[in-house]
Formats: sequence, structure tokens, C-alpha cells
Amino acid sequence: MLVGVCATLRRWDDPAIPAMIAKSGISWIRSDYYWKAFEREKGIYQLPDIYSKWIDRAHAVGLNQVAIFNGSNALYAPDIYDPDAYAQAAAAFAKATAGKVQVIEIMNEPANFGFTKHYGGSWNGYDERLEQQQDWVEQYLILLNKAAKAIKEVNPNVKVIGLGSVSPVNIRQIRMGVAPEVDGIVDHPYSFRFPAEVIPFNDSPEIQRRDGIVVADKAGSFASLIDNYRQVSDEFDGPPELWLTEWGWPTYHEAEPGKFMYPPVTARTQAKYTVRRLYECLGLGVDATFIYAFRDNRENPYHAESNFGLVRPNLEPKPVLKVVERFIVDTEGYRPLLEDAAVAVTVFPKANRPDEYPIVWDGAKLQALGKVLVYKFSVSDGSTAIALWSATRASEELAHMMADVEIEMPTSVETITVQDSMTGEERALRFEKHGGRIMLSNLSLPDYPIILNLQSQ
Repeated sequence: MLVGVCATLRRWDDPAIPAMIAKSGISWIRSDYYWKAFEREKGIYQLPDIYSKWIDRAHAVGLNQVAIFNGSNALYAPDIYDPDAYAQAAAAFAKATAGKVQVIEIMNEPANFGFTKHYGGSWNGYDERLEQQQDWVEQYLILLNKAAKAIKEVNPNVKVIGLGSVSPVNIRQIRMGVAPEVDGIVDHPYSFRFPAEVIPFNDSPEIQRRDGIVVADKAGSFASLIDNYRQVSDEFDGPPELWLTEWGWPTYHEAEPGKFMYPPVTARTQAKYTVRRLYECLGLGVDATFIYAFRDNRENPYHAESNFGLVRPNLEPKPVLKVVERFIVDTEGYRPLLEDAAVAVTVFPKANRPDEYPIVWDGAKLQALGKVLVYKFSVSDGSTAIALWSATRASEELAHMMADVEIEMPTSVETITVQDSMTGEERALRFEKHGGRIMLSNLSLPDYPIILNLQSQ
């Protein structure tokens, strides 16, 4: 799985940042480049100096890049999103950045940044009163398909990814028909005021009425969303890859309650939710996942959007950076065991931890899953790794959940170690064998992943 960070060029063009990202072990960045800056006169395409410098700096330190070709262009008014003009410009951008930009993303969150304002409509592309899809949904899809074809004609080696609206819109567009030149689906699965395993698109009457479509299960689980993307894309010949190019949690203070959709989490909670999302993405076989963002946008402790960073404005690392670095190193050689019957894990919690603070979101009641999640991996050295954690709200108040864990494997296990994903500490575990079963008694399961490593003969 590719792991990257969003590095927002327009806000902090600091020459030290690409090298700092590369040193952390993160090998991918995602930055935005604007159509109107690249084409200032009709048909004349030129990278601004600031764009060239940023691309060259990233390339020089070995970073791969997702480049968002973003925005509208007033040169083509009244149709500032003219799909043919955009496609030609995107192709020129792909040609100009060949070898240094590996992926081009066709716009960033079109509903939030221009399409609904230009074409009319709402963020979810659905008119609840008329019970029908809004026009801008198709307009973006036309632009995406034309741009992807034009890009591939001049630079077949670059990947093209797109969609990037909220999940209900993306699912509708896949069903409508995405061009085969589009390599990947883009989603931004922010959990907002929920833990990492929950997204606010659950299968409830309220959300169905709001969106006119179901994209997740009744719990609103992140895992069910990923499964749904795969099923719909397979059924409608959609893009084969899934790129989650933005998600995260901000470390701010909520001075104005209700102003932001995001929770004001502590730096430690940010680290916990981030590593939970990373292990779940890896376990579900997601192709690429990008954390928003590498650096806080500005010094404002009361503003959610300013405090998503892995580091602060002065580049001081938050705890989450070390956790991400450790994840990248520790999961080298991991491959998810999807639907693997040869390795079976059963967890017997001593006591359940239901969410005491469910939240009503657009009329639907959602809450933390409150159960133990398990993801299994084969490792390149021949061992098996199992990640487990308590999918509750992050808390420093209660002791860790306790559980007995039973593991069935086709090979004989000789040693088991457990590693803490937050601290990196590792120790040997005692276990019992009962025929082909392994039993771990009173295993401590925190609200972040622990990783069991099972070595066989």
C-alpha cells in the first residue's frame, strides 16, 4: 500500500519540507496545481516558476507525487469548466511533468470547490425534494473521462485518478460509466466526529433520504464502504484501484462549539486514530492512502482546518509523525490475507465497550463500533502478522479491554511476539496449544493496534 501526505503547495512552499518528508520514510506527496495558472492565455501552457521548483525539489529527494490538476479557468467563460479545454490543458500538464509526477488527480472535491457554485446543486449531488440526481454530477464525469483519455494519449505512463466527491456521488458516477483510462477511484473518507472505523454515511432511513443511495452498512463502517466500492466498480467496469487521497483528524481547541464538523482531538488521539486507519486500509487492501496534511496550515489553535498536520507550523513533529514512520517500517513486506480461511482468529472479549456518546448526524444516530477489529497479514519473511485493537473512542480514562484470543493456522507456531504500534515496544507472549489451535489468555487490547507476529517452524 502506498502511504503519502498532502503537501499543500499554495500555503507553504518551504524548501525544507520535501526533504523532511522523504527523511520520515513517507515516499508520496499530494499537491495542487491550478489550471488558470498553467494556461494564462488560451492554448498557451506554461508551468509557473513556483510549480516547477516544487516539483523539482520533490523529485530530487525521491518523492513520488500525486498532482491535482485543479480549478476552473475564466478564459473559457461562461463555461469555466469547459471539458474539452480542461482536457487539453491537463494533457499539456501531463506532458510537461512527465517523469516527475506519477499520478494526476482530476480536481479536488469538485462539489466543494466550484462545481456546485457553477452548475447549481448540493454537496451530495442529490435533490431530496425531487428525488433526483443533480446536473453537476454528470458534468464532472464528462470532464473526468475526457481528461483521462487526453492525458493517456500524451503520457501513457502517468496514472489518472478521479471522482473525489463524497461517497454517494462517487458511487453514482461509477454506475454511470467511468472511462477505462481512469486508473483509480478517489475518496476522502474523513470520519469527522467519529473514530477511524466509522464514516457518516450509514444505511439508515435518514441518510438514504438525504442521499438517495446506500454506500455503507447500518453501522456506517469504513470497511463496508471499501467493500461497496469494490463491488460496484467490478459490476460497472469501474477503475481497478482505490486511492484515499485525504483524511485526518485536527488537533485544535473548540472555542466555538459547533463551528467545525471535526472533533477537537488531542495529539495522542490523532496518533491513535491515524494508525488505526492505516492498519485498516492495509488490511482491506486499499491501494493508496494519504494523510491530510504534513504541516499545520497556520498558527491558530482554535481553527480545525489549520491543525490537521503531522507537524506544527514551525515543523515541530506531533506524536503522530513517529507513529506513521513506525507503521511504514514495520509493515514492509506485509500483504493482507483477505477472506483467508487458513488463518482464523476468534476474539472473546471479557466485557464489551459500547459507545457512551453516540452522535446524531443529519438525523441518523452513529457511534463507535465498540468491538475488537482483526486484520491478518502474510509477511515476506514467512511469518504471519495479526493486528488487533478495540474500536472504541480513544480514551485515557479506562484500562485496556481484555480478551482471550484463539488462532487457528495450518502451520505449527513456535513463537509469538506482540508489538505496540504507538511505542514500538515488543515482547514475547506466552501461549497454549490445543491441537491445531493457539490460545492467548487475558490479552490486553488498547484503543490502537497491537501486532502479533507468529513465527512457524
